[in-house]
Amino acid sequence: MLKRYKPFLRAGAMDTLAFRFNILMWALITVCEVACLVFLWLAVYRSSVDGMDAVIHGFSFREMISYVVLTTVFGFVTFNNSTLWNINTDIKKGTVGNYLIKPISYRGKFAATSLGSLLTMTALFGLPLYAAALLVLSGLGFLPDLAFPGFFAHLGLFLLSGLCASLLNDTISYVFGVLCFYTSSGWGLNSLKETLISFLSGTLLPLAFFPAGLRDVLSWMPFAGMSQDPVLILMMKYDLATSLRCVAVSAAWIVALELFAKGLFSRAVRKVTVQGG
Repeated sequence: MLKRYKPFLRAGAMDTLAFRFNILMWALITVCEVACLVFLWLAVYRSSVDGMDAVIHGFSFREMISYVVLTTVFGFVTFNNSTLWNINTDIKKGTVGNYLIKPISYRGKFAATSLGSLLTMTALFGLPLYAAALLVLSGLGFLPDLAFPGFFAHLGLFLLSGLCASLLNDTISYVFGVLCFYTSSGWGLNSLKETLISFLSGTLLPLAFFPAGLRDVLSWMPFAGMSQDPVLILMMKYDLATSLRCVAVSAAWIVALELFAKGLFSRAVRKVTVQGG
């Protein structure tokens, strides 16, 4: 059965390789983004009462810079996803009907494609960028010593949580893509999705800066596992028990969202209205 999805896995990898220039441009933009955020937080800590020795919502200046760098790299590697756009294109062109009569899962097609893209991005960019960031940050004293076995245990959980984050992102993209059956505004749905993920996942700001009640709720939502939790696991701000809980919560949300997406698709496909094909 898995052989049916190997072409889509390979297609995801090939699509990533085909747009190398675009990825390099996004990498350059990411570097500029990191630089701007570093100067922003430098100004914030310098203007605080305790200066550069301040600890704001549990983050020292060094921890905040590490968080900014690793979160940006994580987003660049993990969130390279086009599921929503592909579904919107299938609906507009009318090609969605072709997949409904084939012996493959429409959802499985996108999951395999996204996994192929993730593996390629991780191999080509993720591993070098993570290694460079960890070595530089550790060398500057911004991170704890990368000592065995503690660091490698956290590294293994980080990789697992990173996979869960990618699956969560793809599943949420698929849910929003299915909503395109009800509206032709794929751009609007994508903007809403990106805004929710950036704000609620801790990408723009750690969830520790949110009000206590909201922070507690968001820590059990799927968004925290899409950015903040994997990065804090890698930074070893979470102990192993907390890290395992975060991975388990993300895995549970993947199952729940996949079931929700399956039910939503089964209802949406009855209301297919295409603009072509």
